[in-house]
Amino acid sequence: MKFACYHPRVEYGFQVRVLREEDRAAFRLFETSITQVLHFTKDTKAAAGQTRNFLVRGSCRLRLEPSREYLIMGMDGATYDLKGDPQYLLDSKSWIEEMPSERLCRTTRQRAACAQLSDFLQEYSTHGCQV
Repeated sequence: MKFACYHPRVEYGFQVRVLREEDRAAFRLFETSITQVLHFTKDTKAAAGQTRNFLVRGSCRLRLEPSREYLIMGMDGATYDLKGDPQYLLDSKSWIEEMPSERLCRTTRQRAACAQLSDFLQEYSTHGCQV
């Protein structure tokens, strides 16, 4: 919640499933499907089931695995894809968290962390930043 709601306050928060990865010039593009919209500022058309592209510089070692789900929060995109939807640059001001599987969350060791993540997702998607 501190990352999402304080300086710099994030402008979007999505839970996404990665569909594919593609190299584009000096960037790597990750095409995703939104599974849950937690927060948005400019991307008013964002809804579950829609696709959004996330880009990282080619020199960045970040890899998002196809068919895995992630929580991604950050600043609004300054560029748009061919459909007119915003594209998002993943950088040092972005939060990227792989969503744990249900199986992992059932383990004793991870149960508390999964519960905290679930509570955050519920609170943030319902109430946003109450600061």
